Amino acid sequence: MKRCSLVLLGTVGLVVFPQQAWANAGTPLMWATASHLVIGNALIGLLEGLLLGWWFQAPRGRAVALMIAANYASAWVGGVLIRGAVVGSLPMDLNNGWKWFWIMAGVTYCLTLVLEWPFMTAALQRKPGWMKRSVGATFAVQSVSYILLFGWYWLGSGTSLYTKTQIVMPQDLSLPESVSVYYIAPSDGGVYRRALAGGEARKVFDLQSTNKNDRLFVWTSPANTNLWDLMALLEGPEIRAPKVLSVLTNLNVDGSPDWRGGPDDPHRVEGTWFNFGDVPALGSATNSSWEFRAGFWSADGLRVSRRATDEWFRVAYETPFGAWAVRNAVHLPSDKVLFQLGDDQVCAFDPVERRVALLWRGKGPVAVIEKRGIE
Repeated sequence: MKRCSLVLLGTVGLVVFPQQAWANAGTPLMWATASHLVIGNALIGLLEGLLLGWWFQAPRGRAVALMIAANYASAWVGGVLIRGAVVGSLPMDLNNGWKWFWIMAGVTYCLTLVLEWPFMTAALQRKPGWMKRSVGATFAVQSVSYILLFGWYWLGSGTSLYTKTQIVMPQDLSLPESVSVYYIAPSDGGVYRRALAGGEARKVFDLQSTNKNDRLFVWTSPANTNLWDLMALLEGPEIRAPKVLSVLTNLNVDGSPDWRGGPDDPHRVEGTWFNFGDVPALGSATNSSWEFRAGFWSADGLRVSRRATDEWFRVAYETPFGAWAVRNAVHLPSDKVLFQLGDDQVCAFDPVERRVALLWRGKGPVAVIEKRGIE
């Protein structure tokens, strides 16, 4: 009993480790996953084997060896199946992501029961009534270890998108009516324009985009610096050799240029994956006390701060059952933020009310303030 208590204490202590991982060396979830796959399975298998011996009188040496093998098998098979095949095929978005998180937590628990039950039977088969006992032992022992493992991954995950904010409908955000958004539609790869506050999308250019790293951006027109050109960056067949295309020229709008490059140096412009960092301000947002920064990792999400009060918080989502990075963000007038969440979710965030909405599906969004006659 004393030995079992020490193992339990050590396992719980190991759970707090992800909180200490340095962000520039990966995310806490990456460390949690690596630690689990390499050494965590051995510790949990040891705990489960000792519990089998303690609660169900299984031979401890045999039980420990079998449960260590069971945990490595279920972790690797389950990881490939759940994270590689199942999660990638789920119709997951901002509106249902939290529901899918809890569904997949239940699915992985059930999968663990199924995958590790044969090992339980092998550990107990020399005892009278071993078949019936193995079922009870599976539920009892796996429930203990799964709670610990769930806590381990929970501490390593970033869930503030759902736990610290409210998911609402687009009309609940009071988005500025003067702003329009150009974006690439995932359905046909074309460039569309629509009013941020609502309205129909209108196709303006047949871009034929196929790469998730493609995006739009604007820079001042070389012919007239009071006007703006809408540009597209398309990933080419060679890595780090994107193509920059002109989509629309001489737009009578206010825009927020990409700080990395301009007409004189277009090759410095990055695609979606590297379009993170300090969020540029559009129009009157340049005078705002709010500041935003898109982090590199999904766990970094959107960092929100306010100079007047020194308050800050983070909006992020990175779990074993899904992760979305924040990219292509812009600080809008009225202190809302427009950004791309994951591969193709165009979202808006209100830092005052801490509310987030999925506006529509798209990638590489660019917000502009409408002036007269833009058709």
